[in-house]
Amino acid sequence: MNTPNTSTELPPSAQPERDLAVTILDVGHGNSAVVRDGSTCAVIDAAPGDIVQRELDRVECRHIEHLIISHSDQDHAGGGPQILLDPLRTVGTAWFNPDARKNSRIWERLIRAVHTRHRRGGFGGHQMLHTETPQTLLCGRARLEVCHPSFLMAGTGPTDTSPTFGKLDTNTVSIVVRVHLEDEPAVLLAADMDAVALKHIRENGHQLSAPVLVFPHHGGLPGKADPQSFAKELTELVAPRLIIFSIRGGLRPANPHREIMAGVRLAAPDAHIACTQLSVHCHEEKQLVTDRHLAVLPAAGRKSGRACAGSVTVARIEAGLHFDPPLESHRSFVDGGSVANPLCRLPIPGPRKAADNVQPEGSG
Repeated sequence: MNTPNTSTELPPSAQPERDLAVTILDVGHGNSAVVRDGSTCAVIDAAPGDIVQRELDRVECRHIEHLIISHSDQDHAGGGPQILLDPLRTVGTAWFNPDARKNSRIWERLIRAVHTRHRRGGFGGHQMLHTETPQTLLCGRARLEVCHPSFLMAGTGPTDTSPTFGKLDTNTVSIVVRVHLEDEPAVLLAADMDAVALKHIRENGHQLSAPVLVFPHHGGLPGKADPQSFAKELTELVAPRLIIFSIRGGLRPANPHREIMAGVRLAAPDAHIACTQLSVHCHEEKQLVTDRHLAVLPAAGRKSGRACAGSVTVARIEAGLHFDPPLESHRSFVDGGSVANPLCRLPIPGPRKAADNVQPEGSG
């Protein structure tokens, strides 16, 4: 069942006090979001760098109810140790699932940070997170719904062979969270889920609909599946009004992939599409752009001159949802000549034939 379109946009002079909100942060190539009800906060993924910490400082958050790390890749987990070891904040629960295949310095640092913080105090401990987790994850009036993985998949973890699932990689088992504000779905944070994860979600009957979709894997390839078909299917299930790609400007291979964008636009031709930074598909790397259209939020692309939408806040107000920066401001930036060749404005391609479903080169 699709969420009713009750979104609204207000002029800056009439902007509400944004107490109940989700902020999708521009962290470059990575994912981080802060859910808050006043100064009560939850953090979903923590990319390396200082953007998450700066946002927590901005909203005067001194206690993090939930720290969710969707999976073990550095661009989602790299800032986790910094948050856990911050002496100025307490942490309720750190949620992440084991990954026995991950042999990286950042994953080891995350595990050790949990251990250290537990010994220091001001920490509620660590737990696995899956669709059968009995605890309801609340952040004030916000609810964090786990849509993936199931206990069986989370318990199996990344592996080359399993009796139930066969091969599972880190992206497949990444945690997908749907954030509800005042009991209404608002944002689907899809982490790095791939086509195998999407199939598993559908088989288990979990709903994904939300007005805002943070597209998985930064618009990179969804495993071995046809990227256009994957993007179209996911977008149809979510039926979003706003689709966000969290990317770093100038990064190659370039995200979002053209086939991903084609599938998104086929499924939701009227949806607003926004990248946190300018893809190399859209703009020359050396041509810097203004940041005047951005919200007053920490954003990695501001300093580099590569910001597109930057950090985006989705706030619940009485009339519905409010976006900051307003979608119209971002639309004017993209359409007003600041962006050379916006990928999100190219003609919508026709549906592919089966014979055309060839995996493109490159990776996400």
